[in-house]
Amino acid sequence: MQGIVMRGISKEFDGKWALRDIDLSVEKGTIHAIIGENGAGKSTLMNILSGALIPNTGTIQLDGKPITLRNPQDASNCGIGIVYQHFMLIPMLKVWQNAILGIEPVRKNRSIDKQAAMRMLKKACDDYGIALNLEQVVGTLTVGEQQRVEILKVMIRNASFIIFDEPTSVLTPQEIETLLANIKTLKQMGKTILFISHKLEEVLEIADRITVLRQGNLIGTLEREEADTETLVSMMVGREVNTGGLPMKVAPGDALLTVTDLCTERTRYSGGLDHVCFTLHEGEVLGVAGVDGNGQSELVEALLGLCKATGSVKKSGDEMIGLSGAGIRAKGIAVIPPDRQAQGLVLGNPILNNLIMGCENSGRLGRHGSLRKKSMIRTSLDLAREYDVRMPALEAHASELSGGNQQKVILAREFGLRESDLIIAMNPTRGLDIGAIEFVYEQIEKQKAQKKAILLISTELSEILRLSDRIAVLYKGRVIRIVDRETASVEQLGMLMAGVLAREENGDEKTE
Repeated sequence: MQGIVMRGISKEFDGKWALRDIDLSVEKGTIHAIIGENGAGKSTLMNILSGALIPNTGTIQLDGKPITLRNPQDASNCGIGIVYQHFMLIPMLKVWQNAILGIEPVRKNRSIDKQAAMRMLKKACDDYGIALNLEQVVGTLTVGEQQRVEILKVMIRNASFIIFDEPTSVLTPQEIETLLANIKTLKQMGKTILFISHKLEEVLEIADRITVLRQGNLIGTLEREEADTETLVSMMVGREVNTGGLPMKVAPGDALLTVTDLCTERTRYSGGLDHVCFTLHEGEVLGVAGVDGNGQSELVEALLGLCKATGSVKKSGDEMIGLSGAGIRAKGIAVIPPDRQAQGLVLGNPILNNLIMGCENSGRLGRHGSLRKKSMIRTSLDLAREYDVRMPALEAHASELSGGNQQKVILAREFGLRESDLIIAMNPTRGLDIGAIEFVYEQIEKQKAQKKAILLISTELSEILRLSDRIAVLYKGRVIRIVDRETASVEQLGMLMAGVLAREENGDEKTE
């Protein structure tokens, strides 16, 4: 067979099998999708194929010939490239400098030949339809643009077999549409694509064949015409899953958070906030929708005291502008950060430490301000059971958990241990599979039922519509409209997100 054939692939970590006897055949010139819940073994399988991991057992063939992949360079030499979910870029370097790392063209004096590099990169951009400013500093790019840099890195290394590992988990709807079109173009150019995802609508749109993994085991492979959403969900999780529907009805209480004329400074890296105003009530979910980069991160940072801001932010009547980040969190605010690995966890620390981090004063962990080991362990195990954290042991590092289980650790800490009445959640299901998404939705609604106020910032319109009672649309740092969920539609929100102000509609609340 022309393509990649993996036979009997198994991988063990600390006595636990991440993969068991996996067979996978990827036909040349096709798009082959691998799906499964977080922790199913998708990324482990791809890391083996990209040379980042060595399997305990199994063989790999490329175009009918056996190959040995001891490291990523071996994979690159075989024409195998990977675009990672978490980008491998150096923010302070320019696009062209990031793209050529490791393969720099040099002059006779051993200095980098920038002209040759630029010629090579411009040709690749033209050949593959990649739109980038090669002189721009990577740290100033949007997430979608950074992903294009990763794709460019793979293409200039002449990869014929390209792995996309959860490529849409950090993209806006518009960027996802562009990426899927680019992947289809790569297929037309003869490239072989392995597409790892948990988003079934994307898989069904572009895949020729679909392989399902569950808890490290191969469940089956389907041709596209044999597959539908219900079949794939059943294969992935072994049960019925529902992430649709309308927001839970809870009678709103008093105003808990009042934001008035909130502004942040415009910088080279940020457009800032422009007189943002809104009110959030007890027992209410206020969704914040917008194309990524329109002030979402700045809003969260301003509310949490992580950047200089002017205006007013009052919680239960108390002004929070001017307080330290620690002082604001002490007011009873739980946070689900946008980047669980960089902002929500310390990956090199044990799961136990991450479960209690920032909550050390909780009475569940000790007495009179003194932590007690038995209390810490008992409470952490209770939280892990309640929030279904699947882990090898409390002593294991957080880095050993799948993305979904890392997110559950944060939920357990922020919802189950921290004393709060206000929750700020930014992209709480980013990178999660459909089963984990359902779990997160359930936990958010449990908090809502307890009359907690929830500010939900998300680039997933389906998520905003599923959970929010009202929806504020951010555009260029301004809340241009707040819409009641009952009157909101995808089309209307899409126009507002694009900066097109629709006519006044019944039930809309203007903020201007």
